[in-house]
This record gives sequence, structure tokens and C-alpha cells, in this order.
Amino acid sequence: MNSNFLRSLIALSQEGSIVRAAQSQGLTPTAISQRIKALEEQVGCCLTIRSGKTVQLTEAGQRILPHARQLIRAEQNLINGLNQDRISGQLELGVISTAMTGMIPGALNLLQNESHDLDVKLHPGTSKQLYNRLLSDDLDAIIISAPPFSLPKEFKVGVITQEPLCFISAKGSLPEHLWQKAGTKLPPELIIELRQKPFIRYDHRAWGGKLVTQFLRDHKISVHDFCELDALEAITVLVNSDLGFALIPDWQGPWPEGLDLNKVTIKDTRYYRKTILLRKISTAKETAISYFEKLLNSPQTR
Repeated sequence: MNSNFLRSLIALSQEGSIVRAAQSQGLTPTAISQRIKALEEQVGCCLTIRSGKTVQLTEAGQRILPHARQLIRAEQNLINGLNQDRISGQLELGVISTAMTGMIPGALNLLQNESHDLDVKLHPGTSKQLYNRLLSDDLDAIIISAPPFSLPKEFKVGVITQEPLCFISAKGSLPEHLWQKAGTKLPPELIIELRQKPFIRYDHRAWGGKLVTQFLRDHKISVHDFCELDALEAITVLVNSDLGFALIPDWQGPWPEGLDLNKVTIKDTRYYRKTILLRKISTAKETAISYFEKLLNSPQTR
């Protein structure tokens, strides 16, 4: 059985359409369709079914899926075992948006300069989405915000960054002397002014957003919500347009260009957002993951 056919079936199950599965594999939709048809002929049953513009796996397709993943992992383990001096293979890595534009480009640049043959495939998503995909073995490792709960013992955690919260507001939207007086702590006068302005909330359902909610609750700061987003870059743009103020993690960057903001950074480690690299202890790709973790922690990626 051709392992590439199994890879296309897995891609189709993840993407939900032949077009997107083809894009994820760098193939044409026709090639994906041909692979699935050939696989169905080999196993002797229908594995997919169309529903409008989407394609779903049949019951037989769902049954074969975990075995397909197991075979792909076994094939990769075989290849890795033959390359003792080089790190090779493919690493399926889930990444939240701020890490995707921040630390990932630098790490990939370092990877290109190395002699290893490691192919890193990036999967964007929220922390919760990526965590669920890691649980189901869809991904080898994920870079996410630390969850608001204790992780099971089956996971290995590497802390990549620790980011303090910061209040931001458009320049000129509030008296400048209040921001200058703030330092790393909000004076009562500034809190009063902030209460009168709309609040652009970092989504309370996001794991990083829960820190914001906790900080406001602990410090008894009431706010008037204007909107709620799980996209830090978008929040800074809205704040820069003087549509309100926000409390967000002071992430590594890059931040959107052209911003002119006042910022007060809260130096209280209880509310730091941790960005972590998470994988299962039992993963067969620990060597590749640990190697990529070193690249992420290199000063050249900061």
C-alpha cells in the first residue's frame, strides 16, 4: 500500500475538501482524487463521501484513519533510524498566530542554514484547537499559550517566552501625564479615565484572554466592553484608531507597523502569558522537536 495515498486520506480528513487537501500537500485536486480512488480500490470499499462542497470520511474511512496515522509514523521512525547523524523527516507543528509571525521565521531561517533534512509543516490555530489536535495525534508538537489547567503527565513542556500584560491606548486619547505617571502600575486617576472609555477585550475564552479577565477581576477594574477578539494584532490596530483601550500580553512581536500607542507594562509574574512548546512524552519525534526547540530559544530568533 502506497503511504502517499494514506497521507492524502489524512489530509482530506483534516481539511474537509479535496481543494484544501491538495493545497496542504502541494498537489492538484485531480492527484488527490486519483490517490483516494486508488486507495479505495486497494481496500475494496468507499472511504469518502461528498456533502455539498465538502468531503467527509465514511464509517470505513474513519476506521482506517488511526491505522493510517500509525503506518505513517512507523515509516517515519524507520527513516529516522537510518539517519543517526542527521535530523530528518517531517515535523507537524501547530502554532498560534503571534508565534507564527514572531519566533517561527527566525527559527526556520536557522534551520535552513543547518545540514539537517527536517521539513517543518506549520498548522495555524488557537491554543485550544491545537491542543485538541495534539490530543488526537494529528500534530507532533504545538506552540501555544499555557493552558489555564494542569497538563496531564503524558506531556512534556518547554517554556519559550513569558510575556507580561500591558495596557495600551492611542496616543492623545488620554492625558499624557497620566501615562507618564503610571510606570508599571496604574494610578487611580488613570483607572478612572480608562473606565470611561470602551474596552477592546482579548477574548475571555482564549487561554491568554483568561489572564486578562483574572487581572481585571483581582484588581476590581470594571470596564465597558466594546468588542471582543482573539487576534492581538487586530486589537492593537483598533486601539491605534482610538476605538478604545485594551489589556493584552506584551508579545515578542513584530507588532503591526505604524502604531502610536501609550503602553503600561504590568510587571506581575502572576499574570504573565507563557508561550510553551508542548508534545507527548511518548512521541517518536522527540529528537526533531528538541532540536527545533533549541532553534526557538536561540538569541538569533528573538
